[in-house]
Amino acid sequence: MAPLVTKIEGRGNGIKTVIVNMAEVAKQLHIDPAYPLKYFGIELGAQTKWSLEKERAVVNGAHQTKDMQSLLHRFIANFILCPNCRFVESNI
Repeated sequence: MAPLVTKIEGRGNGIKTVIVNMAEVAKQLHIDPAYPLKYFGIELGAQTKWSLEKERAVVNGAHQTKDMQSLLHRFIANFILCPNCRFVESNI
């Protein structure tokens, strides 16, 4: 899986973290990009926005890439992997 690529935009109260490759990461996980983004918002206590047309994921506030990556790994462990065998659950 590709690591997250983030970019911090804006200043002051309008500072945002843009996840540049959220669509690519979600495609590799076979899920909608809005799901991990919503998880990031809940864990960070920040508003999030997913733009389907631009394939742009935005989290309000300045967040480091390593923090976002660890949240993604926690999301995968909690919601993607089977709790018993630690393999990817299939919804077939």
